[in-house]
Amino acid sequence: GLSDSGHLTTFAWLLIITLFATVIITLLDRRLDREFPRRWREGLADNFFHTMSIMTTGKTTHKNLFGWIGRIWSALWMVLGVAIIAYVTSSITSVMTTTSLTSQIHSLSDLSGKTVGVLGGSVGEDYVQNLGIRTQNYDTLDASIEGLISGEVDALVGDAPVLEYFAHSQPGQPVRLIGAVFHPDKYGFGFPLQSELLRPVTLELLGLHERGDIHKLRMKYFGNTR
Repeated sequence: GLSDSGHLTTFAWLLIITLFATVIITLLDRRLDREFPRRWREGLADNFFHTMSIMTTGKTTHKNLFGWIGRIWSALWMVLGVAIIAYVTSSITSVMTTTSLTSQIHSLSDLSGKTVGVLGGSVGEDYVQNLGIRTQNYDTLDASIEGLISGEVDALVGDAPVLEYFAHSQPGQPVRLIGAVFHPDKYGFGFPLQSELLRPVTLELLGLHERGDIHKLRMKYFGNTR
C-alpha cells in the first residue's frame, strides 16, 4: 500500500536528505568545533544520530556553533522534524486503514458482493453459486491463480487440499489461505462389494494415523495440520 500510494518514494527522499544533512553538518563541525571527533566514522555516526533525533522527535543536543543564527536554524529544523513525523504517521495510518477496509477477506461472509474464482464443474462452484455469490469459472487451477493475482477475481474457492498444496509448494506466489473449511467433504477409496482389500487397507490407514505418518504426509504436502 505504501508503494502504490507513492509514500515509499517520499520516504527514500527523506532518507537521502538525512544522509546529505549528516555529511554537511559533519564537515562544518570538523572545521569549527575543536572538540568534535576526528575520526570520520565517529563524527558521521554522531551527527546521523542528531539529524535523526531532530527528524523523529524534534529535539537534539547538538552544540550550537553559530550563535543566534544557529538558534533560529535549530528552531526551523525542529519544525521540519515535527512535520516529517506527522507525515510519516498519517501516511502509514491511512494506508493501513484503507487496506483493512477495502482489500481484506477473512471469511466466507466477506465474499458477498465480490467476484469469486472457481473451477468449472466443481463442488465449490455449486456451493458458491447457491449462496448467490458472483463467480468466474476457470478450466485449471493455474488459470484461476493468474486471475486472482491480476485482480480479475477477489478470491478463490476450491477444494482445501488442492489450494493448500499449491500455497505450500509455490511459496513465491503472492497468495495465501484464509478462513476455515466451511463445507467439509470426505475422500475415500472405492472398492467392489466384499473386496478382499477393504480390511487390509482400512487397517493400514488406521496404522498410519496411529504412527503419525498421516501427519508427516500432511506437513510435507500441505504445510499445516488443518
